[in-house]
Amino acid sequence: MNQRYKIFTWPVNQQYLLELAKGDFEIYIEETKDENFRRQLSNHTNIFETKLAEIKNLQLDCILFQDEKGYTTTQFEILSDEQQELPKVYLEHHPPKQHPTNAKHFVENEEVHLVHVNHYNAIMWDNNKVPVTVIENGVATDTTVFTGEKAKGAVVLENDADNRAAGTDIFLLVKEALPLDLLEIGKDGLTYQNLPEKLHSYRFLFCPDRYASPGFAVYQAMMLGMPVVGLATTALPAILSNEVSGFVNADLNYLISKMQDLLNDPQLAVQIGAAARQTALKFFSSTRFLSDWKQLLNLAVKAPIRTN
Repeated sequence: MNQRYKIFTWPVNQQYLLELAKGDFEIYIEETKDENFRRQLSNHTNIFETKLAEIKNLQLDCILFQDEKGYTTTQFEILSDEQQELPKVYLEHHPPKQHPTNAKHFVENEEVHLVHVNHYNAIMWDNNKVPVTVIENGVATDTTVFTGEKAKGAVVLENDADNRAAGTDIFLLVKEALPLDLLEIGKDGLTYQNLPEKLHSYRFLFCPDRYASPGFAVYQAMMLGMPVVGLATTALPAILSNEVSGFVNADLNYLISKMQDLLNDPQLAVQIGAAARQTALKFFSSTRFLSDWKQLLNLAVKAPIRTN
């Protein structure tokens, strides 16, 4: 029998939650005060907002943690004793911030399944002895088609991004050399849900991130058939094949020259973008993403880890 798991979580990464909700899961969250997010939730019949006082009464299969506060503090304030004994999964969205190689993850309970969003993060964190699974992001395959008629590049940033890690200064530096537009998630009604419609006419996506997990915009751009250009940091070099499905390098002058090539040669953009889409279809589809999560939850719920 194919069980539809009932999961409680915190919407720390709203877009990730919306992608996960495309699967055959029931997802329960605390009632949100974010009206923009609530409007996005209205498209999903399997995400259930729950009043704080009623969370303890939910019949659940699993608790999905996504931030340190939820794991170390909040769960003990809002979950029942029975719910606190349920199978637990911790989803880590970020590379280690305290130190790139020596940071110990705060999840030390070996009965918790620790999920990383890419292999770079998984190998950089000290995961203690906690079992680790890598589930890379996935996005819809039936998306807007890349046109690239604008001789401009686009940079996508979230309005709460760490400026240094996200490379805001690098964006400003490159903008002096090339025409670039900044698209801010959360501003003027822009969400990851409608980003492809805004993005598809730009010639390329530039990712100035110094130290961050590649965001959903990268995968969405690739699925559009759009060239992606970015610094060779964290997991991006594992996602893009340089000069095949994108341009990735730590030399900013090299990247600027390649972005100029894309601006001067629309056919090159089409060629690189087509290879990017093939990579996205093979590795970063919603189907693969949701299958990985179903497999992980089968393992966590049906065969929970017991260390005693």
